[in-house]
Amino acid sequence: MLKGIATAPGIGIGPVYLLELKSGEEETGNSQLLYGPEEIQAELTRLEEALGRAKRDLEELADKTRRDISEAEAGIFKAHILMLTDPTFIAGVKEKIQVEKKNAARAVEEVAEAIAGSFAALDDDLFRERAADIRDVAGRLVAKLTTRMRPAREVPPGAIIVAGELTPSQTAGFSRDTVAGIATETGGTTCHTAIVARALGIPAVLGVRGLLDQARAGDTAIIDGSSGAVYLNPGSELLEEYKKKKVTLEAGRLNIKCTGPARTRDGRQIELVANIRKAAEVKIALEHGAEGVGLFRTEFLFMNREEPPGEEEQFQAYQEVVAAFQGQPVVVRTLDVGGDKPLPYLNQGHDENPFLGLRGLRLCLTRQEIFKTQLKALLRAALYGNLRIMFPMVTALEEIREAKKIMAEARLELEASGLAVSRVETGMMIEVPAAALMADILAREVDFFSIGTNDLAQYTLAVDRGNERVTGMYDACHPAVLKLIDVTVKAAHRYGKWVGLCGELGSEIQAAPLLVGLGLDEISMSPVFIPPMKEAINKIAYHEARKLVRRLLELPGPQEVRAALSEFT
Repeated sequence: MLKGIATAPGIGIGPVYLLELKSGEEETGNSQLLYGPEEIQAELTRLEEALGRAKRDLEELADKTRRDISEAEAGIFKAHILMLTDPTFIAGVKEKIQVEKKNAARAVEEVAEAIAGSFAALDDDLFRERAADIRDVAGRLVAKLTTRMRPAREVPPGAIIVAGELTPSQTAGFSRDTVAGIATETGGTTCHTAIVARALGIPAVLGVRGLLDQARAGDTAIIDGSSGAVYLNPGSELLEEYKKKKVTLEAGRLNIKCTGPARTRDGRQIELVANIRKAAEVKIALEHGAEGVGLFRTEFLFMNREEPPGEEEQFQAYQEVVAAFQGQPVVVRTLDVGGDKPLPYLNQGHDENPFLGLRGLRLCLTRQEIFKTQLKALLRAALYGNLRIMFPMVTALEEIREAKKIMAEARLELEASGLAVSRVETGMMIEVPAAALMADILAREVDFFSIGTNDLAQYTLAVDRGNERVTGMYDACHPAVLKLIDVTVKAAHRYGKWVGLCGELGSEIQAAPLLVGLGLDEISMSPVFIPPMKEAINKIAYHEARKLVRRLLELPGPQEVRAALSEFT
């Protein structure tokens, strides 16, 4: 039994399918050339992913060396990180891929050797040592590049996916009809891979140390997405026990009624809506009783391709979702990339800290042609139902005003072409502490707020939610985060604006009294959580939840908050 982080509930049982295969020396492909723009783009994407993985490895080594030896020795790996992120080195590798059409591993080797050779030729011991460091870093990167990722389409039905790490786009390629469970060595509860797994209803356990050393292709595995346990080659008794648990769990979910609204005992109604990524997920949302969509993550339309989708393609995708909900609200978040969701074709450049860099609305305002195309498609789709537009990663009033200005231009251009465009509610996400603290100002500029607790907690607590080394410090129930939510809700209601919540806190059934007591008007979550959340809210009295929240806001830490929630329920 291996222990990881429980990230997507449910039980998965099936044979292990290793998504990553180490190539032999003869299979590295270093003599192969690339053919066509599709292969070149795929190689650039592999390079970016390998750079990220190699950097994280070096950061862990530096941290371990600092703890076990000294700060001075840790400096060796810090220097290696600088080499790995050197713009000249990366530009040279990309040029070889794009111009000379060499694969990423070969390009890294050639560029690194050219740099190392120039240092080694100098008559200075320090420079010769630097040449050895360059070769060391390049070797680490090549090792990442010569790990072959098997395509999702090859996964046999009923398999347990095992990998070192998964990107959100890789996870999005899976289906709950074919994949029984997911286990990875890295990741945490709020990384985007976990979010996508929950949306798909696939049990997942992330952050399982030593998983790749223990798992073998074809092993029978059990994934317990509620406890975080991964069992490899379980005995017959344990296997039978989990098969019974799986049947009981699935039967229990089916017995929870989805009909009727979520209404507290004293009559306060709260909309329960779904987080989705594409039109194919609408059916799942409706089956689980969603009253609309609170977060349509449009970035998945832009992933795994060589160029952004055009206006017509986007319009078709948005129109299909809006029409399916027949007048119920569909909140669409405009393109939210950057951080752990880069798009190579946007040439976003290198950010030393991507989560504090050019992402979300900031990026869209610098790529207005892509932004305006999306807004046009959304405005057209709004004619088919109740579509609302939401801007992500807003920090300042000026950003909202600029975004609304571009949307007004998009509207005028559509009208000039003879298309009638109706008024669309426009809102913004509260993900940054600055936005929460300025909510009373921002509320006058928008029609609604949606609180993204994943990033709000990350930025408030200064904890990278995708870094398993500090996962224990991340908790959206921290009183500091709750106070920002409270401030936001009160400011919005003061101006007659509604407030939703679309972070993963909205999927925590235990947190139902907290979510009710904060005065939220809408909660958006992965569809599988809607029935149990509805059931929990129907048992709560709003006035009692309000009293509870006043007490929670005065507690010293998240542990005390969760203890009080357990007592309440």
